[in-house]
Amino acid sequence: MKKIFILVILFLYFGNTFGQLETKIPFSVAIAAHIKKYNVKSNEAYKDQDLEYAKFLFDSLVDNHLKGTYMDNFTMNPLKGEPITFEEIEKPIFLITYATWCVPGDGEIPALNDLADKFHDQIDFIVLFWDTRENLKEKENEYSQNIQLLYVNEKTNQESYIINNLKHSLGFPMMYFMDSDNKLLDIRKMVTHHSSETLSNSYTIHYNSLSKGVSLLIADLDSKGDLTPETKEEKKERKKDTRTDEERRIDEEYEKYRREKDSIKQ
Repeated sequence: MKKIFILVILFLYFGNTFGQLETKIPFSVAIAAHIKKYNVKSNEAYKDQDLEYAKFLFDSLVDNHLKGTYMDNFTMNPLKGEPITFEEIEKPIFLITYATWCVPGDGEIPALNDLADKFHDQIDFIVLFWDTRENLKEKENEYSQNIQLLYVNEKTNQESYIINNLKHSLGFPMMYFMDSDNKLLDIRKMVTHHSSETLSNSYTIHYNSLSKGVSLLIADLDSKGDLTPETKEEKKERKKDTRTDEERRIDEEYEKYRREKDSIKQ
């Protein structure tokens, strides 16, 4: 009887221990299991021009099946230097998948550049192009040096499942937010707006959208105690705004003027 009691205790102990271990589900496994059903329903929604339901389907796919999975490790190529993989990246990742033939909003890249310049010490900003090195080279000067520009050439890539999972399943441009263990915290579509928007309005729209992803990654770092004291102080400073309404209006007008002036020079 005593032996049976001990065995029961050991079973319960190890059972609870193993139960507490997280099962790391690869992103490729999760997306493969659910993408067909999602595509059928979303295609019907777009056919019926029911954009609200299409958005609901996308959000449900991400929230219920993709968040918490782990990005597969695969090889990406920089314009210079050796290929890199996700396993080599130690910081949280703000990943945007793109192609050089996509036309970004006027304020999209300037907004991304400004965020990368502010937060590159805490976050790795990566724009991954499904394209060739030659085409990406033409875009290099548009991006901040604090953004890693990488590419995967579909014609020469050996990891075809990556193309299927990241490029063809959810489409692009798309934003992926991962912690330092490559765990997906969220996936969001790039914001779009009418082409008639002014540069300053376009910048504001994109900055507000992109900064939500940055806030998510910073909040995750903070919850784990991985932010440096300096970063916390900067975070407090960002919340402070002792300007008067008039001073704030003048600053906003000047920022608008500066950006539109820079655009004309280009």
